[in-house]
Amino acid sequence: MLWACLHFPMLPLEALTRSGSDEIPRAVAEGATRPRILALNAHAHRAGIRKGMDVSAAMALTPALTVHARNLSLEAQALQEIAQWALQFGPAPSQEGTDCIVLEIGGGRKLFGGVAALMQAIGQGLPALGFSAGLAAAPTPTAASMLARARRSCVVADTASLARELASLPSAALGCSEPVLQTLADIGVQTIGAVLALPRDALARRFGRELLDILDRALGRCPDPRLPIVLPEQFSTRLELPAPAWEVEALLFGCKRLIAGLCGWLRGRGMGVMRLRLELVHEDQAPSAITLALSSPSRDPAHLTALMRDRLERTQLPDRVEAMALASEQCERLVARDLSLFPGMEDGEDTELIERLCARLGDEAVCALRPHADHRPELAWRAQRPTSGTGTLLPPGPRPLWLLAEPEPLDAFLANAQAPVVLTDGPEKIESGWWEARDVCRDYFVARTHCGQTLWLFRSENPATTAGAGPQAVSPKPEIFWHVHGIFA
Repeated sequence: MLWACLHFPMLPLEALTRSGSDEIPRAVAEGATRPRILALNAHAHRAGIRKGMDVSAAMALTPALTVHARNLSLEAQALQEIAQWALQFGPAPSQEGTDCIVLEIGGGRKLFGGVAALMQAIGQGLPALGFSAGLAAAPTPTAASMLARARRSCVVADTASLARELASLPSAALGCSEPVLQTLADIGVQTIGAVLALPRDALARRFGRELLDILDRALGRCPDPRLPIVLPEQFSTRLELPAPAWEVEALLFGCKRLIAGLCGWLRGRGMGVMRLRLELVHEDQAPSAITLALSSPSRDPAHLTALMRDRLERTQLPDRVEAMALASEQCERLVARDLSLFPGMEDGEDTELIERLCARLGDEAVCALRPHADHRPELAWRAQRPTSGTGTLLPPGPRPLWLLAEPEPLDAFLANAQAPVVLTDGPEKIESGWWEARDVCRDYFVARTHCGQTLWLFRSENPATTAGAGPQAVSPKPEIFWHVHGIFA
């Protein structure tokens, strides 16, 4: 087995500020009577602020510093969102402490082209969520956690070399209680290698089983079971904005974070989203809801972001937005696509075009034509919103691509031209609608004109509108009531 650990040292700050651009010095402080800096961004670090510094001293160095109070519930929510996203790399991610996610990645090595490529994909995908992490992989989850916490970005593939890699780590990487670490420091033990060099019996008498259990789990000498995070069946997450906003670009920045998490969750489950809902939370108004209904399952973040941008540009907001929540309302398994409708377009581009038009113009402005179970050609179709349904099959026999809105007399259609029209196929009798006022009784033919047009003609058995059966070559004379109903491509 091979375990990967994702360590998030900046989680207290990133959980609060990942929805906005990081252009000013920011820090997170912890402590009631004497708050100290727990995490800070690069702008604050360049100003001379350091982790563990008193907030008063930090404000004296940089009066423009924005200090946030630590929010443990928001950090726990961020870890759960990361775990949902990490499903695409390994099953059943679990939480390690308050700032780590561990997951078994051995089964996905071939899928990603090797361990190095898999670890690279994890590292490149996290910034889209708004997080930065230290990554490490080892045969045991405890060892991977030690390496990641020590910021040792490496992959240890076998147990034989595990002790050598761990030996150089500082003893603080063990994650023991503070009294144990202080005692190790007092006796001059600074590295894990120095701890491993001590007699086990002496370690057990001095420190109890805690230290030995950690070492044995890390080296694979005893089981190291992990309890997976219980993830919901439907994707749902919420993002607090660092400052109220209603500009499209500011809102879209936060949307990209949410959509990146959604797409990772979808890849982990082998699904695509068909319907998702974005709620924009206001301070004094009811939330504004934006619903995206797709015509086919998708998990492409660029496509979903483009659709969301179009909808945000068309949405009139009653007030500034303080938070946003994204939820998947309908998901389906991804299946192979059919060939593209439009020549020269990549697979799926026609579907994306339809969805972009719906997002930009509105759902009511775009429709699809679906076959309907009726023999009368003018009633054999319906206009629907584009969906992935197949509809009713077309009836047998030749059918033109272009159907006229109303059947037109043949002589009027040909502008009284006297050239003959040759029937090439037919008749096909259509008799239907006797139960309602729109009953028809027609014989349909395929005909070709002198200029090469292929028409779909019919003659009606109603003596008031047509006269008898026509020959194989007929002339458009007024006494013969033929009608044009469609034109073949």
